[in-house]
Amino acid sequence: MMLLFLVFIPSTVQTITTTCPSQCVCNEEKHYAKCTNLLVIPVLPSYVTSLDFSGNFIYHLKRSTLTTLKSLKLENLSLANDNILHASSDSLNNLLYLRSLDLSQNPLNLSVAVTAIMSIRSALFSTLILNKNPWIFIENGSILNELCTTFNLTHVSLRFSCTTSLSFNEMSKCVYLRFFDISHGGIKFVEPGFLRNLKELILQNNGIALQRGFFGEETNCYFPELEILRLEYNMIMNLENRLSCLDKLKILILDNNPVRRISNDTFINLPSLSLVSIANLGNGLSTVKSLAFHSKSINSLNFSGNQFMFISFLRNFYFDKYNIFKLVPNLTELDLSGNIVDTSDVLTTMLLPVKFLKKLWLKNCGMSSLPTDFFSKMPNLQEFVASYNNISAWDGNIVFGDNFTLKTLKLDSNSISIVNDSFFPLRTLNQLTEIDLTSNPFSCTCENLWFRNLILKRSLMFVDVTYGYRCYSPPYRVHTKLKDYNPTNGECDKKDKVFIIVVTSVSVIGIVLVIVSSIVYRCRWHIRYWIYLSTTKRRGLEYHSLSEDSSQYVYDAFVIYCDSDRNWVRTQLIDKVEKESGLKLCIHHRDFKAGQLIIDNIAENIATSRKILLLMSRDMLNSDWCLFEMRIAQEKFLNKETDTMIVVMLETVSKDLMSPSLRFLINSTTYIEWPRKQYEEERFWTEVLRALK
Repeated sequence: MMLLFLVFIPSTVQTITTTCPSQCVCNEEKHYAKCTNLLVIPVLPSYVTSLDFSGNFIYHLKRSTLTTLKSLKLENLSLANDNILHASSDSLNNLLYLRSLDLSQNPLNLSVAVTAIMSIRSALFSTLILNKNPWIFIENGSILNELCTTFNLTHVSLRFSCTTSLSFNEMSKCVYLRFFDISHGGIKFVEPGFLRNLKELILQNNGIALQRGFFGEETNCYFPELEILRLEYNMIMNLENRLSCLDKLKILILDNNPVRRISNDTFINLPSLSLVSIANLGNGLSTVKSLAFHSKSINSLNFSGNQFMFISFLRNFYFDKYNIFKLVPNLTELDLSGNIVDTSDVLTTMLLPVKFLKKLWLKNCGMSSLPTDFFSKMPNLQEFVASYNNISAWDGNIVFGDNFTLKTLKLDSNSISIVNDSFFPLRTLNQLTEIDLTSNPFSCTCENLWFRNLILKRSLMFVDVTYGYRCYSPPYRVHTKLKDYNPTNGECDKKDKVFIIVVTSVSVIGIVLVIVSSIVYRCRWHIRYWIYLSTTKRRGLEYHSLSEDSSQYVYDAFVIYCDSDRNWVRTQLIDKVEKESGLKLCIHHRDFKAGQLIIDNIAENIATSRKILLLMSRDMLNSDWCLFEMRIAQEKFLNKETDTMIVVMLETVSKDLMSPSLRFLINSTTYIEWPRKQYEEERFWTEVLRALK
C-alpha cells in the first residue's frame, strides 16, 4: 500500500501547475485557456475550468489524450476542428465535472462519436455542440433521443447538418432541452412533436415553408415555453394563420423569406411578442393589409430592406396609411430603412397613432427632405435616423416645431453642403445630445463658418468631428477637414458685403427671369413645335400622313424611348418583334439618317411608320427629345389615325408626373404593362405583336 502511494504521488504532482504553457493563452480571472497548433494537450494551470483546444491535431481521441486534464475541474471543453478520425469508447471517461462539449467539424464517424459521448460520467453534462459534421442523422431524431435518455441535455447545437427532414416527435426524451439550433441545413420537412421546455429554437437558413399547425394548436401547443424563434432565410411565402399558441414568444425573426403579403392579424395570437423582424424580403412583398401588425405587445418592429413603396396611389403596392400602425399602440422602435417613404404626407399619417414611438430609422428611403409637421406630433421621439438619403437643407423651426424630446439626430451620408443657424434653432440645439452629419459634401466657404464654429464649440455633441466632416468644394479645398477651415473675420465680412450687393442687384433680374422662364417652361413644347412647323414650312417639309395603303409605309412602328431603356430595346424588343416576328421597327439610334436634322428625322420617320410604339418610364419623362417625339406623335394620333398609338408601361409611372396632354393620351389609350413575373412575359409579347399587326 505504501509503495503504491509513493508511485502515485509523482504523477499527481506532475499535473498540477500555475504556469501557462507557451503554446497557450490563459486568463486566470476567467478560468480560461486556449491552445493552438499542438498534437497533445499540455499541463494547464489548476485554475482552468474552460479549455478551447480547437484547431489542433489529435487524430485519435483516447482516454490517455485527456490525462493532463484529470486533475482539473474542467467544465467546458472544445475539441472542434481537431482532425479527430477515431475515438475510443472510454475517451471522455475522466471528465467528471464536464458541463459543455464541442466536437464540431471533425471527420469522425457518427456511431463512434456517440459512443465516445456516452462515456461521459459527469452528472452536470448538459450542453452538446456538433456543428459542421457530415452526418445525416437528424432524419428521425433517434440519436438525440438516445443522448437525452442518458444526459439531461439543455443545449444542443447541430448547425450545418446534412439533413432534409427533422422530427420533433422522435426527440420526445429531450424533456429538459431549452436551446436547440439546427440552422444552416437543408431541412424542408418537419414532423411536429412536443418540446415542452424549449425556450429558443433556431431554424434559420433551411428550406422550411411553415405549414399550418407547425407549432400546434391553441389547446395543444408543441412549444408552450418558447421565447425566441428564428426563421430567417427559409421558404416562407405565407404567414396567414401560421403563428399561434406560442403564448410566451418574445422575439420572432422572419427576415429573408419570399413573403408576398402580410395579412390582417398576423401576430395577434402571440400575446407576449415584443420584437418582430420581417426584413430584407426582396422585392416580392406587395401587400401589407390594414391591420397586419395588430398587436398590443409589439414594441420593436424591423421592416427594413423590403423595397416597399410607402407612397399613396401606387398600383402595384397596397397599404393603408391611416391604419397600418393604428393598432400597435406600444410600438417604441421602428425601422423602415431600405423602403421608399413619402415624407410629405404618408409618414406623418402612418405614425400619428404611435404616440409612444422613441426610435425611428429611415436609412436609404429616397428622402429629399425632412418631414415637416412631424416631430411636433411625436411627443416621445428620442432618436431619428435618416442616413443615406438625398436631404440637403431644411427650416429648423418648421421641421422640429415644438418637439422637446429629440436627443439623437443622424443625417450622415446625405447631400448637405451648407449648414446655417436656421437648420438648428437654439431650443433644438440645447435638447440634442448627439448629431451625426458625417460624410456629407460640405463646402469650405464663409457660408459654413457658423457650422464650423458650432462643431468646434460643441464637439462632444457631434459624431467624429476630427475625420467625419470634410470639404468637397471649392476645388482647392477638397478633402480639407471642415474644422481646419479658418478664414479671417475680415475675409468673410468682405465677402458678405459683396454677396449682399450682388444679391440685391440680381434679385430684380432674377424675379423677372423666373417669371419668364416659368412661362416658357410651361409652354416649351408648344413653342418648340411652333418653331419646328415654321422651319419645315419654309423648307417645304410640312407633315402629310400617308394613305391606308400599307405599301407606302417604310416601318411597321416608330419606337419612342429614352436612352436609359436602350438596352431593353436592343435585347428584348428587337429580338422579339424584328428577329422572331419579321416586323420592321424604326429605332432612332440605328435608323436615323446621319447628317440630317434630328427634327426632320423624327417627322419623316413618324410619317412613314404605320404605328407608334411609346415605351413609358420615369426616365422618359425627363428626356427632352422623347417629349418632342411624343408631341409630333400626338399630332398624328389626334389628327385622324387614332389607332396608331401603342403604349407600353416598362415601369409604374405616377400620372401626377405627366403633362396634361400625356395624361389624356394614357387615359384614352389601352396600355400594355411589362410584367414583373417572368412567366407572364409570353402573354406580354403576344399582346404587343397583336397590337402591331
